[in-house]
Amino acid sequence: MIFLILKILMLALSYKLYLVKKEAYFSALLFSIPLAIAGLIMGNPPMGVFIGSAILFALAFVCYWLLDKVPNGAPHYTVLGVTAAIVVFVV
Repeated sequence: MIFLILKILMLALSYKLYLVKKEAYFSALLFSIPLAIAGLIMGNPPMGVFIGSAILFALAFVCYWLLDKVPNGAPHYTVLGVTAAIVVFVV
């Protein structure tokens, strides 16, 4: 439960960074690296943390890359909402 809250919080913080810098790579790194560190602190196996972090990084990078391509407004928030739903329910 705590890890889920941490994922949502990190997605919100990385989105805020994306709004300021408009760079998908740094925003995706801000999303995945703290979650990897938290996973290691919680005692998860390092290989599982590495694979999970790679999946979360790829998901965040694709999300922010798509945000560059779609116009502001409803499509922008739809992409962000779908990403948040995938993070909450799938990953």
